[in-house]
Amino acid sequence: MKPYFQSKAQELSFIGIVLFAFIAFYVETDIYTPTFPAMMSYFATNEQAIQLLISMNFLGLCLSSLFFGPASDAYGRKAILCTGLFIFMLGSFGCSLTSSFAWMVFYRLLQGLGCGAIVSAGLAMFFDVFTAEKSARLVALCNGLVGGLMALAPMIGNWIGLRWGWRVNFYLIAALVTLVFFAYLFYIKETLPKEKRTPLRVSTICRNYASLLSNFPFVAHNMIWCLTFSVIIVFIANLSLIFIDYLQVDKKIFGYYQASIMGAFFVGSLAGARLIKTRGMFRTKMIGNGFYLVGIMSLSILSFSHNESPNWLIASMTLASFGCAAAITISFSYSMNFIGDNLKGSAMSLTQSLRLLLTSGLIWIAAHYFDGSTIPMSLLAIVSSGISISLYACLYKRGMHFVRQTSITA
Repeated sequence: MKPYFQSKAQELSFIGIVLFAFIAFYVETDIYTPTFPAMMSYFATNEQAIQLLISMNFLGLCLSSLFFGPASDAYGRKAILCTGLFIFMLGSFGCSLTSSFAWMVFYRLLQGLGCGAIVSAGLAMFFDVFTAEKSARLVALCNGLVGGLMALAPMIGNWIGLRWGWRVNFYLIAALVTLVFFAYLFYIKETLPKEKRTPLRVSTICRNYASLLSNFPFVAHNMIWCLTFSVIIVFIANLSLIFIDYLQVDKKIFGYYQASIMGAFFVGSLAGARLIKTRGMFRTKMIGNGFYLVGIMSLSILSFSHNESPNWLIASMTLASFGCAAAITISFSYSMNFIGDNLKGSAMSLTQSLRLLLTSGLIWIAAHYFDGSTIPMSLLAIVSSGISISLYACLYKRGMHFVRQTSITA
């Protein structure tokens, strides 16, 4: 069989283009959130409505992820990725040009629909052409880039918004995704041979998803980490509205507050990887969950005592973000150990959709009950944590709360 790469330079360019797609995806997620107050003023809308720009984007991503994963197994990675990137590109140009808030929400939904191809089929290209060990290293590299970008994006977006206005952030996203689209179109070859493809049958997809949804340990472990992660995203979505509009934090320094949450997430990811080697997966998960719960409890105490110090509030959110990052990858790994190899592809799509559905739902709830304080956000975090603890108790009772590390291959 002819090797996929003809030279080292070709291999490096392939890796760079795939990672560049993820950069475009994660930049569009939160680069514009620091400019929410300016966007509210431009579109003459309120706090509840402006957060539709996040929740509708996540909803589109959630829905398309369920389709693009199986579709890439049937029609190949390149065709699906180029289709998704084209949709993403259309949505990005729409966001950068529209003057209507209704159309802005629609274009954000379109961006989410297109991004589903990146999260479902993008990383699969690594596993198509590299060994499992090298693919794992590349996924780790991607996760590191994601953490760094999610920390930097709010600062960059805030600086751009102050200097040139909120719309320029969407010009930047449109430019990035256009470059990625043409790079895939002209420089990336198909990675999944026709003989390895599986027919796209609705009955098979539904049967696989039904099997996964009826698997309690798989669902419970994923619900725990998805709820935990969603709470952190709710923090980020509400931060500019609370800090700038209500606590009167200077716009010039706000980006640093928001970046600290994702910076803590990045550090927590690195610390978690280190702790797994020295303490094991179960202890690392417990340590991470401990930090997360302390952060949530601290935020709740500050909220209900009406302590509106930005530094104390951000310290609590940062602590929760650090703990979340250290623990969630372990819960995900546990969940994958309870399913067969033939369901792992569908499991990836379903897990991504579950995370996005929960995130968009929690953001909508937070927006609906938004009152300028951190109390609605804290209540949401408390309820989510309570559900997670209840699910963990059920897993513990069944002896499914952990998996021996030697049996986990991913």
